[in-house]
Amino acid sequence: MSEKKGQNFLHGAAIYTVGIIIVKILGAIYKIPLGNILGDEGYNHFELTYRVYSVFLTISTAGIPIAMSRMISEANALDKDRQVYSIFKMGLAAFLGIGAVSTLIMMLFPTGLASLVGDVEAAQCIFVMAPSVVLVCVTAAYRGYAQGHSDMIPSTISQIVETAVKVVVGLACAGILYKMGKSLAICAAGAILGTTVSSLAAMLYMQIAVHRKYRVKPTAEATDVPEPNRKVLWDLLRIGIPITISSSVLSLIQLADSAITLNQLQNAAGYTAQAAYVLNGAYGKAMTIYNVPSAFVTPFSASIMPAVSAARMRGDRKDAHDTAENGLRMCTLVCLPMAVGMAVLAWPCMQVLFPDTASQGVGLLVELGITCYFMTMALMTNSILSANGNERLPLMSILCGGVVKVIVTYVLVGNPNINVYGGPIGTVCCYIVMLSINLVFIAKHMERPMNMGRIFGRAGLSAGVMGVAAWAVWSLLHGLMSGVDAVIINRPINVLVPFLVAVLTGVVVYAVMIIATRAITMEDMKLIPKGEKLAKRLHIH
Repeated sequence: MSEKKGQNFLHGAAIYTVGIIIVKILGAIYKIPLGNILGDEGYNHFELTYRVYSVFLTISTAGIPIAMSRMISEANALDKDRQVYSIFKMGLAAFLGIGAVSTLIMMLFPTGLASLVGDVEAAQCIFVMAPSVVLVCVTAAYRGYAQGHSDMIPSTISQIVETAVKVVVGLACAGILYKMGKSLAICAAGAILGTTVSSLAAMLYMQIAVHRKYRVKPTAEATDVPEPNRKVLWDLLRIGIPITISSSVLSLIQLADSAITLNQLQNAAGYTAQAAYVLNGAYGKAMTIYNVPSAFVTPFSASIMPAVSAARMRGDRKDAHDTAENGLRMCTLVCLPMAVGMAVLAWPCMQVLFPDTASQGVGLLVELGITCYFMTMALMTNSILSANGNERLPLMSILCGGVVKVIVTYVLVGNPNINVYGGPIGTVCCYIVMLSINLVFIAKHMERPMNMGRIFGRAGLSAGVMGVAAWAVWSLLHGLMSGVDAVIINRPINVLVPFLVAVLTGVVVYAVMIIATRAITMEDMKLIPKGEKLAKRLHIH
């Protein structure tokens, strides 16, 4: 891969990653106090609503924006401006139709949908969430247009706008309703109102940003003859439907996970409905932390799609392979240390973020930390296969992983000695199966197999050393401060301070290790302001 192309791919990923960091900080400001307001039971209503919403959102938006991004990048590579506009126009029309149907289903049948996941009290939340689907559909069309031009800035800013509005409106509504003495289900619905309002804000921003930055309609100088609308729509659906099905299966697996967990806790493990809600709420809070690393997959997958697709159009299979391998390497560098840190610091993490969570939350977070890396890599390999024109193959790996997930979760959660801990075990089995199958497909359909030593070796060593250092610092400081009873921001100082110092130690140790092992390259450092100069001082090549 040429240096220029490599920088384009990584530069787009870097911009999106900065946005994700801001979004996750804002998300923490939203979900941490929200989890403490609603408690385990109320958070269960909130989390299950998001699971239902995710299924409809995935059906409506998972495939077509990726198809748009890929088709637009291919048309741009051939300077076909009229074709680009035709793709955008037909993609937007498809989005509106699918999104409107999904919104109507959620608005007309909220009680039935809530009953399917074993929590009828979530019906009001589902109704309030419904308009978000069609709003996000329109936003996704514009994001697909911008990303097809390898431009991640509008998508990044729109996500920041969306999350900021959600924090303000969602927390305000939940807090007001809680003070008014409303039920936990109503308070959760108030929090979800923030999501609907924020979806509208993001849609308006994306429309304004894209129309200001790009001449969406082609100029008179454009001479290419676009393909017929029917052909464009067919290509969008041909590429998008397999991706949609694959992503929908993942969302359905997550939804089934909640439903199976709730039902098995009550029917097989012997818990009451309220006790099952509490355990599932603790699981949901652990999942909130677990989902942080997965969000960092989005920048790499969104940047890889147009980069690999354009390389394929040029007939440069080596460039396509190298870009994909770089994506997996960067994903490992970013996500693996978070997964390790999550596992080794699970107890203080839960105590600091969700101190009132049921005790099972700690064990769940340890298991989810182990799961995390396999999940991010499985999602990245899905994107690589889709970008390489093999969008049907991830469906096979997802179905195999899904079957494993359902069977393992059903059996283990129904065992009273394992109960809710069976959920994460099923999840890690699911993603290990999925990743293994995807790597076989990549080896077969790309120029050569991925170099797993280059992808994992140095980052894995660095993350391992980091984990040992963070755990040692936490254990030492917590032991030394065990007799201190002071409180800061409603958290015991003998937990908060050792945790923060351990996290900072982990960051510093990891940074030193990836430089010492040369896991990070000069090309990576060029993404940082004055990074090239810093790289030379640190002898990074």
